Amino acid sequence: MKTNKRTGILVTSATLLLILGGCSKILDKKPVTQVITPDATSASISATDAENLVSGLYTSYRGYDFMTWSIFDKIINGDAISDNCYAGGDNSANITLDNFTFNSLNSNLDRDWSQAYQMIGRINIALPQIEACTDPALSATRKNQMVGEARFLRAFNYFDLTRLFGKLPIVLAPPDLANAETLLNSTLVPRSSVDSVYLAILDDLWFAKNNVMDVSAAASKLIITKGTVNATLAKIYATQPNPNWDSVKYYSDQVIPNYSLLPQFSELWDNAHKNNSEAIWELTYGDGYSSPDGIGDWIPSIHVGGSIGNYEGGGWKKFNLPSNDLINLWQGEGDNIRLNNSVTFLDITGQFSDPNWPSNHYPFLTKFNDPANGLNDFYVLRLPDIMLLKAEALVKANDLNGALAIVNEIRARVSLGPKSGGSADEVDKIIADERRMELAFEGHRWFDLVRTGKAIEVMNAEKGGSGNNLNYNVQPFRLIMPVPQNQIDLNPRLDQNPGY
Repeated sequence: MKTNKRTGILVTSATLLLILGGCSKILDKKPVTQVITPDATSASISATDAENLVSGLYTSYRGYDFMTWSIFDKIINGDAISDNCYAGGDNSANITLDNFTFNSLNSNLDRDWSQAYQMIGRINIALPQIEACTDPALSATRKNQMVGEARFLRAFNYFDLTRLFGKLPIVLAPPDLANAETLLNSTLVPRSSVDSVYLAILDDLWFAKNNVMDVSAAASKLIITKGTVNATLAKIYATQPNPNWDSVKYYSDQVIPNYSLLPQFSELWDNAHKNNSEAIWELTYGDGYSSPDGIGDWIPSIHVGGSIGNYEGGGWKKFNLPSNDLINLWQGEGDNIRLNNSVTFLDITGQFSDPNWPSNHYPFLTKFNDPANGLNDFYVLRLPDIMLLKAEALVKANDLNGALAIVNEIRARVSLGPKSGGSADEVDKIIADERRMELAFEGHRWFDLVRTGKAIEVMNAEKGGSGNNLNYNVQPFRLIMPVPQNQIDLNPRLDQNPGY
């Protein structure tokens, strides 16, 4: 991103939000974003500066500063906490999350909170500068597109945050830097209710939906389009405390006709089909859109030149070890295509061990694997996720045949026969299993279990490699994470979630 006075302010204020806990005023009604220009005495920024600010937001979200929040912890929070993975590795923060013994001192949760609010802080600094731009070279349409893209990014960060932590401080403007008193008053405030958080999210998404570009206009699946926004709205209406299944179906129907499944499941992971017809929002690397492109070689199972990466191989114990339960599901369904494109078994005898798998037949997560170039992309949203959400909505409308038709279309791609079911509960279970097999290691499973009310039942029944119960003893309060103690220390107006 272009270096100038305003981008310097951007970094400084984002850091300030981290230091002070990143809070702003409570919203109990439909929120209105304040427009505050960090440097009100200077002329408005140029059209080029505005473009650079938006480009910088994309670079930040998928870049080194936030890659644990935007990619790696999505897999830990969505898969290692769930029944898809054991923690693997030797990271105590991951292990306590996997075992449901985590508390408010967990370093993963602290970095997630911190990085999310840093990202939100950068967005909040960029937005008023873009909105205030009067350069004739920036059309009103393009300005609104950029504002919509930035507001979507803010909404998506809040969505991920509230699914983890529940109530949140809502930050919709830069901190007031006029003096120490206004700075403290604009940052050290309590959390807002979950309903208020969702109101803020929806307000941003509705603006984005009306202003971002059409799916066909975006040169890269990194760019936020109406398809990205509608897909996120479908997920939100399925996830809110009181799901609105009519809205899930409506927004799914706005998405599905604009995308199509790739012919082969393997094409999603071969790095020869970037920006493909199935991708809705793809964090792309090696696409030339913006730097750094090298982040992609932190994602894969194997790094550039064949050196061992985060998820596969010997030497040191790798993260996110696939679970027996997930492997058994794939094998029980005869789903060799998705199993073999997601997991590789190796003999690592004498190197490290895990009580859940024999060392001579040890599974590794290999869905992200580009040994030649290390430029793996990460799918934040792709078509089967939304298709299967629509299937859930159809079950709620008692259209079991319509729901099964969607499931069977996805199964046909991986050469599996059709499913049938005679009751809503039976079809819901079929859909849940299909989501699990299709979307494993993409950060969805734990949140699916929570939103469908199955998390406690499923996790407390989970067994290890020897058939022994893992005794997770998940209690209801564990369905949301504790507010990191470090954040409470920085802002004593933050309250802790019950049970912690």
